[in-house]
Amino acid sequence: MNARLEETTIQADPVVRGIAVVTVAITIVGMLALVRAAVGRRVDHLTVRVDNRAGLAVQVDALDASGDQVGLGEAEAQALTSFHEIPDIGARWTLVAAYGDREVYRETLTRTALAAANWTVTIPTTTTSALERAGFQ
Repeated sequence: MNARLEETTIQADPVVRGIAVVTVAITIVGMLALVRAAVGRRVDHLTVRVDNRAGLAVQVDALDASGDQVGLGEAEAQALTSFHEIPDIGARWTLVAAYGDREVYRETLTRTALAAANWTVTIPTTTTSALERAGFQ
């Protein structure tokens, strides 16, 4: 004989059940996003070269037609620097070189022009002349 008055079946706590449902929903949404990214349009990557003829190293960024920025990296002074795995940002590229927070060079090129130049951009020797005369190194 059983002296218990409550039912012996186990029921989950409503809070735990709610957390489990939310966790499953988030997991499904995340998996769908990953599947969509894997099946969706693939972004091509390029190697962009910067022939920095200036006397100072500069930070080089690329802007797409909408102004979104991709940081390429630092181009060494008087050297050809290659930047690998740069996403293809479209038909129009604006390359911006900066020393510190000062923009020293900007050039807008079409994707076709960049490809014709073997994805190489030349920063002229005079780009940082004023900074060099001011004593920057």
